[in-house]
Amino acid sequence: MKETLAMVDAPGPRGFCAGIVLWDDTVVEAAPVVRYMAKKHWSRAQVRRYCADRGWKVFVVHELQRARP
Repeated sequence: MKETLAMVDAPGPRGFCAGIVLWDDTVVEAAPVVRYMAKKHWSRAQVRRYCADRGWKVFVVHELQRARP
């Protein structure tokens, strides 16, 4: 299983930075401000498209291969 830690950077006066965790390109955990991504199990592509539409940036912070929990 591939585990990815990513950061969502939303600039602007009400901007924020938020972390999300993906397992095999599916969001499984997220900061409260973007928790809806985890609740609906968004794919990596959905996150990137949604963020790009809003002018937000997504950065991969760390990736690793690990055994399934």
